Amino acid sequence: MKLWNDFGHKKEKQGERFLASTFAMHKPKLKDNFMVQVEVPNNGMKVDIEFIRTPLLEYFHENLSNYSVDIEVIVNEVVVSQQAYTKEDKYKKLQEKNPLIDMLKAKFDLDL
Repeated sequence: MKLWNDFGHKKEKQGERFLASTFAMHKPKLKDNFMVQVEVPNNGMKVDIEFIRTPLLEYFHENLSNYSVDIEVIVNEVVVSQQAYTKEDKYKKLQEKNPLIDMLKAKFDLDL
């Protein structure tokens, strides 16, 4: 969602880097009745987004000319496990995005 990213960039320019990274890492989904739903891995991030709920909704309302848009923040601790931390996890993520990575690894005799 472009407006979600734009708002995150706006927060980054205002010096709110942690909040900007939250916007970059957790992409929203548009649900029925103009509900924007975003899943975050912990209550801290939920509180951060809820804290700026009013300016975020105003930004959406003004830019979309739709005052029915609302936001729902869901804490989903499974989201944390989807992030790659080890070299092997990162490699698996790359394989999912581009299966040809195995060919490059073999051609250049690369290790993890």
